[in-house]
Amino acid sequence: MRRLLALAAALLIAGCGGEEGRVVILDPAYRVELAADQSVGIVAVDGLLWHDGALLMADEAGVAVRRWVPGRRAETLADASDGLSSPEDIVRDSAGHLYVTDDNIGGVRRLDPDGRVAVVAGPQRGLPSTEGLAITPAGVLLVGDGEAHRIAAITPGGRMTELVGPEAGIAKPESLAIDDRGNLYIADNEAAALYLRTPEGRISAPIRGREGFSPETIVWIDGALYITDSDHGVVYRYTPEAGLAPIAAFLGALANVQGITSDGAGGLYVSVRAGEDERRGFILRLARVR
Repeated sequence: MRRLLALAAALLIAGCGGEEGRVVILDPAYRVELAADQSVGIVAVDGLLWHDGALLMADEAGVAVRRWVPGRRAETLADASDGLSSPEDIVRDSAGHLYVTDDNIGGVRRLDPDGRVAVVAGPQRGLPSTEGLAITPAGVLLVGDGEAHRIAAITPGGRMTELVGPEAGIAKPESLAIDDRGNLYIADNEAAALYLRTPEGRISAPIRGREGFSPETIVWIDGALYITDSDHGVVYRYTPEAGLAPIAAFLGALANVQGITSDGAGGLYVSVRAGEDERRGFILRLARVR
């Protein structure tokens, strides 16, 4: 039987067979709490997006897109019957449509507010294994593909162009984030690098070759980039001026930290996959200490 123990500065998850996971807070501005586990109807989540009091989730191990309001059970919005195989990342446009990438079957799918699911762009358009996803203020989707080593731009009308090609040397655009100036940050967890593409098309690598760093998911929040590192079990805050600052360390069974999003109140929701074979996952909240 698993037991959960919340401490002032750490979260401990202990189980049978010596399995144990711990979250240690490294930035005193935060505290950690367990937000959700499989009892709410999730399996093991990758991409996260907070909107209007709810978490929108790409439940990769559960092969589903779900919506979860804290205190309730998760609602399934789409699943394998809608063509999903391994949902990775999720974004929302201003009209309420959700878009999801899928690293198993590629392409991008749109979930309409009325429940319909449509393919926006399939693998035959050069998107065989889609990963990171972002959306511009104009509604243009930016889609990273790990197998094609490229980032595509898809307009609301469906026109697709190549934004970043394989020649840029980005191995696996796992996650994408747009800052307030229109710069595109690219997390490449295969090359263990963080890239930056300016609106003019210049590409640089603010972080590359740093020992113990491999970005999984990135999100731009209030002037800073927040980063999960699933290889090393760390959540970071990054700005060009201050560099990387660790917020929390995820240890043991909780080291595989995946998605991250803002909770709208200065805190962060983080998804953790505690073992793909066991299909276990948790949603943790790094709440701001007031």
